Amino acid sequence: MNDAVLTRYEIDVEDVEYLRHGAKPLLARVYKPRGTGPFPLVIDLHGGAWCKKDRTSDAGTDEPLARSGVVVVALDFRMPPEAKYPASLQDINYAIRWCKARAEALKARPDRVGILGVSSGGHQAMLTAMRPHDSRYAALALDGQPDIAAAVQCVVLCPR
Repeated sequence: MNDAVLTRYEIDVEDVEYLRHGAKPLLARVYKPRGTGPFPLVIDLHGGAWCKKDRTSDAGTDEPLARSGVVVVALDFRMPPEAKYPASLQDINYAIRWCKARAEALKARPDRVGILGVSSGGHQAMLTAMRPHDSRYAALALDGQPDIAAAVQCVVLCPR
Protein backbone atom coordinates (compact mmCIF):
# COMPACT_ATOMS: atom_id res chain seq x y z
CA MET A 1 0.00 0.00 0.00
CA ASN A 2 1.25 3.45 -0.94
CA ASP A 3 1.04 5.95 1.92
CA ALA A 4 2.08 8.93 -0.21
CA VAL A 5 -0.28 11.88 -0.09
CA LEU A 6 -0.60 14.10 -3.13
CA THR A 7 -0.80 17.72 -2.03
CA ARG A 8 -3.15 19.81 -4.13
CA TYR A 9 -2.73 23.58 -4.23
CA GLU A 10 -5.05 26.37 -5.12
CA ILE A 11 -3.35 28.46 -7.79
CA ASP A 12 -3.14 32.04 -8.99
CA VAL A 13 -2.84 32.71 -12.72
CA GLU A 14 -1.64 35.96 -14.23
CA ASP A 15 -0.19 37.24 -17.47
CA VAL A 16 2.99 39.28 -17.12
CA GLU A 17 5.25 40.97 -19.62
CA TYR A 18 8.67 39.33 -19.52
CA LEU A 19 10.21 40.96 -22.59
CA ARG A 20 9.47 43.69 -25.11
CA HIS A 21 10.63 44.05 -28.70
CA GLY A 22 9.92 47.61 -29.77
CA ALA A 23 6.23 48.23 -29.16
CA LYS A 24 5.42 44.52 -28.91
CA PRO A 25 5.28 42.98 -25.43
CA LEU A 26 5.89 39.25 -24.95
CA LEU A 27 3.73 37.78 -22.23
CA ALA A 28 4.14 34.84 -19.92
CA ARG A 29 1.19 33.17 -18.24
CA VAL A 30 2.32 32.37 -14.71
CA TYR A 31 0.56 29.60 -12.79
CA LYS A 32 1.62 29.95 -9.17
CA PRO A 33 0.64 27.53 -6.38
CA ARG A 34 -0.62 29.23 -3.24
CA GLY A 35 1.73 28.33 -0.45
CA THR A 36 5.06 29.34 0.96
CA GLY A 37 7.28 27.48 -1.50
CA PRO A 38 9.85 27.51 -2.74
CA PHE A 39 8.47 25.39 -5.56
CA PRO A 40 10.22 23.97 -8.62
CA LEU A 41 9.57 25.99 -11.78
CA VAL A 42 8.84 24.71 -15.29
CA ILE A 43 8.84 26.90 -18.37
CA ASP A 44 6.28 25.70 -20.93
CA LEU A 45 6.92 26.10 -24.65
CA HIS A 46 3.81 25.59 -26.75
CA GLY A 47 3.75 23.72 -30.03
CA GLY A 48 2.14 24.94 -33.21
CA ALA A 49 4.48 24.03 -36.08
CA TRP A 50 6.95 26.77 -35.01
CA CYS A 51 4.52 29.51 -36.17
CA LYS A 52 1.14 29.15 -34.41
CA LYS A 53 -0.45 29.08 -30.96
CA ASP A 54 0.48 30.98 -27.80
CA ARG A 55 1.01 30.82 -24.04
CA THR A 56 -2.58 29.66 -23.47
CA SER A 57 -2.31 26.53 -25.64
CA ASP A 58 -1.13 24.13 -22.92
CA ALA A 59 -3.46 25.23 -20.11
CA GLY A 60 -4.71 21.63 -19.83
CA THR A 61 -1.20 20.60 -18.77
CA ASP A 62 -0.05 23.77 -17.05
CA GLU A 63 -2.92 24.16 -14.61
CA PRO A 64 -2.79 20.60 -13.16
CA LEU A 65 0.99 20.81 -12.95
CA ALA A 66 0.70 24.02 -10.92
CA ARG A 67 -1.96 22.43 -8.69
CA SER A 68 0.59 19.70 -7.90
CA GLY A 69 3.07 22.28 -6.55
CA VAL A 70 5.07 23.49 -9.55
CA VAL A 71 5.28 27.09 -10.73
CA VAL A 72 4.57 27.05 -14.47
CA VAL A 73 5.57 29.89 -16.78
CA ALA A 74 3.99 29.47 -20.23
CA LEU A 75 5.61 31.69 -22.83
CA ASP A 76 4.75 33.71 -25.86
CA PHE A 77 7.80 34.11 -28.10
CA ARG A 78 8.53 35.49 -31.54
CA MET A 79 7.66 33.16 -34.41
CA PRO A 80 7.77 33.10 -38.21
CA PRO A 81 6.83 34.86 -40.37
CA GLU A 82 7.32 37.81 -37.98
CA ALA A 83 10.75 36.64 -36.85
CA LYS A 84 13.15 34.01 -38.16
CA TYR A 85 15.49 31.64 -36.36
CA PRO A 86 17.00 32.14 -33.81
CA ALA A 87 14.49 34.78 -32.53
CA SER A 88 12.27 32.32 -30.64
CA LEU A 89 15.29 30.71 -29.00
CA GLN A 90 16.58 34.13 -27.96
CA ASP A 91 13.25 34.88 -26.28
CA ILE A 92 13.22 31.47 -24.57
CA ASN A 93 16.83 31.78 -23.35
CA TYR A 94 15.99 35.24 -22.00
CA ALA A 95 12.85 33.92 -20.28
CA ILE A 96 14.82 31.23 -18.45
CA ARG A 97 17.22 33.84 -17.11
CA TRP A 98 14.30 36.18 -16.33
CA CYS A 99 12.61 33.45 -14.28
CA LYS A 100 15.80 32.67 -12.38
CA ALA A 101 16.33 36.37 -11.61
CA ARG A 102 12.77 36.59 -10.25
CA ALA A 103 12.68 33.17 -8.59
CA GLU A 104 11.99 34.51 -5.10
CA ALA A 105 9.03 36.62 -6.28
CA LEU A 106 7.72 33.58 -8.19
CA LYS A 107 8.05 31.45 -5.01
CA ALA A 108 10.55 29.27 -6.86
CA ARG A 109 14.21 28.34 -6.66
CA PRO A 110 16.64 29.42 -9.38
CA ASP A 111 18.46 26.08 -9.09
CA ARG A 112 15.25 24.08 -9.75
CA VAL A 113 14.17 25.36 -13.17
CA GLY A 114 13.16 22.99 -15.94
CA ILE A 115 11.66 23.34 -19.38
CA LEU A 116 8.74 21.53 -21.01
CA GLY A 117 8.03 21.62 -24.72
CA VAL A 118 5.10 20.28 -26.69
CA SER A 119 5.58 19.27 -30.35
CA SER A 120 7.62 22.06 -32.01
CA GLY A 121 8.02 23.53 -28.51
CA GLY A 122 9.79 20.26 -27.63
CA HIS A 123 12.26 20.91 -30.43
CA GLN A 124 12.90 24.39 -29.06
CA ALA A 125 13.21 23.03 -25.51
CA MET A 126 15.81 20.51 -26.66
CA LEU A 127 17.86 23.14 -28.52
CA THR A 128 17.64 25.53 -25.58
CA ALA A 129 18.70 22.91 -23.04
CA MET A 130 21.57 21.65 -25.18
CA ARG A 131 23.03 25.11 -25.81
CA PRO A 132 22.27 27.46 -22.89
CA HIS A 133 25.45 29.47 -23.49
CA ASP A 134 25.18 29.68 -27.29
CA SER A 135 25.84 33.33 -28.15
CA ARG A 136 23.07 33.28 -30.78
CA TYR A 137 20.50 32.24 -28.15
CA ALA A 138 21.87 34.33 -25.26
CA ALA A 139 22.00 37.48 -27.40
CA LEU A 140 19.42 39.40 -25.34
CA ALA A 141 20.94 40.97 -22.24
CA LEU A 142 19.15 40.64 -18.93
CA ASP A 143 19.56 44.07 -17.32
CA GLY A 144 21.56 43.97 -14.13
CA GLN A 145 21.93 40.17 -14.20
CA PRO A 146 24.80 39.31 -16.58
CA ASP A 147 25.89 36.22 -14.62
CA ILE A 148 22.63 34.27 -14.77
CA ALA A 149 22.85 31.33 -17.19
CA ALA A 150 19.99 29.72 -19.11
CA ALA A 151 20.95 26.18 -18.04
CA VAL A 152 18.02 24.07 -16.83
CA GLN A 153 17.80 21.08 -14.50
CA CYS A 154 15.42 19.01 -16.61
CA VAL A 155 13.74 18.87 -19.99
CA VAL A 156 10.39 17.28 -20.74
CA LEU A 157 9.69 16.67 -24.43
CA CYS A 158 6.07 15.95 -25.34
CA PRO A 159 5.12 14.75 -28.82
CA ARG A 160 1.82 15.79 -30.27
